Amino acid sequence: MLQNVIHFRSRHTNNASKGSSGMLVNAAPSVSELKQYLGVFICGVTLWGSSWFLLRDAVLPGGYLFKMAGVVAAGYITGHTLERYTTLNPVVGMTLIGALYRNLGTENYLQNPAADALDYHLRRIYPVIILSKGPLSWNWEYIKYNSVKVFSLATLPWIVECLSTAVFAHVLLKYPWYWGLHLGAILSSVSPAVIVPTAMAFHGRGLGAKNQVASLVANAGGLDTAVTEGLFGVINSAIFVTSPLAYRIVKALLAIFIGVGLGVLWGILVDWLPDQKDVYAPTIRSLLIFTGGLLLSYVGGYIGWGGTSGVAIMVCAVTAATRWNRRGWPINNNPVSEVYKLLWRILEPMLFTLSGYYLEVSQITLEEFGRIVACIFLALFLRLLTAFLVALAGDLSVKESLFVAVTWIPKAIVEAVLVRVATDSLWEASSAQDKKIAEQHSNIIVIAILITSTLGSGLTTLLGPILLSQDSRVAPEELHPADNP
Repeated sequence: MLQNVIHFRSRHTNNASKGSSGMLVNAAPSVSELKQYLGVFICGVTLWGSSWFLLRDAVLPGGYLFKMAGVVAAGYITGHTLERYTTLNPVVGMTLIGALYRNLGTENYLQNPAADALDYHLRRIYPVIILSKGPLSWNWEYIKYNSVKVFSLATLPWIVECLSTAVFAHVLLKYPWYWGLHLGAILSSVSPAVIVPTAMAFHGRGLGAKNQVASLVANAGGLDTAVTEGLFGVINSAIFVTSPLAYRIVKALLAIFIGVGLGVLWGILVDWLPDQKDVYAPTIRSLLIFTGGLLLSYVGGYIGWGGTSGVAIMVCAVTAATRWNRRGWPINNNPVSEVYKLLWRILEPMLFTLSGYYLEVSQITLEEFGRIVACIFLALFLRLLTAFLVALAGDLSVKESLFVAVTWIPKAIVEAVLVRVATDSLWEASSAQDKKIAEQHSNIIVIAILITSTLGSGLTTLLGPILLSQDSRVAPEELHPADNP
């Protein structure tokens, strides 16, 4: 699937200079793709028909499941149509459809308790897929020899944007400091899913391949996501879980370490069970990672140790993939990683379309919108400056460093997963101000996704050939020196 995306991106960027009519013809789906879409459509129709026998009115027109499924289907079609004919990533179209339906539709289906519960529990599943998928595909050989560069790019821009968002939210939006920090911990995550396919397409053309810019972006972006999940869980629990101050401090200090320990133990188990040569090993191992991660997600949230579960899920995948590599499964191309790529392909339109639904335009005044956008962009500017300087210090050229900074614009995956976490985490005796801020959190997050994903995906595609040309181009034989005699 990733190879198909990279192929499409490469085809799209190669034809960027052609006329619009030629681009439309070249971007038209092939017969093979049309057959794939038809197969997916028939699967959806048959699943919908079968579900009536179990769920009855909920899946009929007017039912909450019918509405949710309809919005997701529309988001999927719109997102991938935009991807095909523009430079925009599918998440933009998916999120936009959810937002449009919320503000133009006749009824809020989340007012249905069953729909609200379904959306809540889906957000326990998304992180398990996301945090497992990334580490299973990371290039650990690259990370090993470029650890300082990768970890610096994954953490320093995150810290700068998190803290600066807290400051700007306090100054511009009049947020208490804890709410500003809470918002900053969400908005500070970059989204590799938005820009990595394009970066890899450039890499395939030899652009930026000399300094392995695409590998830096992909691996640092994945670690950035993991850092966000771990640290946000700690911050969220420290703010909202009622407990003595001493306990909160100890928990914050231990959460990451306990998560690492649990992840290592579960990763070893997933490597040990079943036998490597077992024909069902990929299936059973995929299920073990998923079920173990899902249990940790629920337990961590229930006892107020949310950051622990995110770290444990990621470390489990890292540990398992590393051990499998010693037994002959390539670390970035093993059968379990392919399962998680497929699962993400299914869940992606659900996540972004249902998250876009949380944008309530009627709750925002024009002045508030201006302040929100200013808060987002001021913190983003400091983030991009930090990313540029980190890349420059990592021996990349000025142009390549600018490209890395551009790829650090999009916000999508973590933000979408956590779009409702503020309202879900509120204390029972919350003040009117806290309730208002929690509701505004969702609006800010969706606005950030729409603006930064559109800007980031567009600029990455448009500026890549400029910033990664000539001085960073290498010949095909230079990419694989070991193949030469």
